Amino acid sequence: MVFFLSAQEHKYLLNHLLRLAREVGVSQELRGWNWWKEPLKPYYPEKISMFSACGKFCPTSRDVYLQYVERKSPSMTRDLVLGASAHNLLEHVFTGMRMGSQPEFEKWWAEELGHRGREEFAWELKPLLQPLWELVVSQAKSAILEVQSTQPYASQSQILSVALPFLVEHKLDGRLLGLSGTLSVDCYDYLRHIIFDVKVGGTPKDFYRLYPTGYALVFESMYEVPVDIGCSIHIGFSDGKVRVSRDLFFINDDLRSWWVEERDRKLEIVSTKKDPGKSTDCPSNCPFLEVCT
Repeated sequence: MVFFLSAQEHKYLLNHLLRLAREVGVSQELRGWNWWKEPLKPYYPEKISMFSACGKFCPTSRDVYLQYVERKSPSMTRDLVLGASAHNLLEHVFTGMRMGSQPEFEKWWAEELGHRGREEFAWELKPLLQPLWELVVSQAKSAILEVQSTQPYASQSQILSVALPFLVEHKLDGRLLGLSGTLSVDCYDYLRHIIFDVKVGGTPKDFYRLYPTGYALVFESMYEVPVDIGCSIHIGFSDGKVRVSRDLFFINDDLRSWWVEERDRKLEIVSTKKDPGKSTDCPSNCPFLEVCT
């Protein structure tokens, strides 16, 4: 499953996370709708992406300096291309099925190859993405059939809105919080009010929770509705099979404060134009390795 919670996860959501959110709560000063005052108010006028605000792939955050100060472009590595294609796949499938159409993998794949950098890795990526496509489509079909069987008088549009309650790649404006005005949240479940963020390949990191946290704050700043639950999804591939794991959590004060600290630190790098220096432990898959000299 990708955006569909398992029975155990649904129990955990209802009996633990939502209860915890109600009992503990979130400090009002850390709700996104208080973007205009400290601690959420940005100190600097610059705007950065959510990826830059949350990312801790570079130990010194020099990737942020290279991108926004020196205006260097990242290389299209195999990991970046795989991640981008997987995100495009999820958007294409769910958008199509919510419109009542049946997406076709080969047609989508032909279009996907037109993006920059895809052809170089096509032979390697297709065997990984096709099983992911089949998994997502089968889950969506199952959810639709389940709703159809329990709601015989519902219209097709009503069935789809309940079976697939996901806004995939929903556009957000993060400028109130010092971010880009063209953000895209991987998925928002509007029935359960969960922010999902998807990571592909590698191993899960503790800072992955910052991404749903940041999007929750932006969501609150725009719509002034509370978002208390986040989920970091990790998609891996092994032996021709898709491995999906989910980290479902309460977006508490600690996570919100951590996100603000990271955002402020990155914005300071961009605003002051101070080079944080090259790391002594650069990850081998860093897309800035060629320009980080």
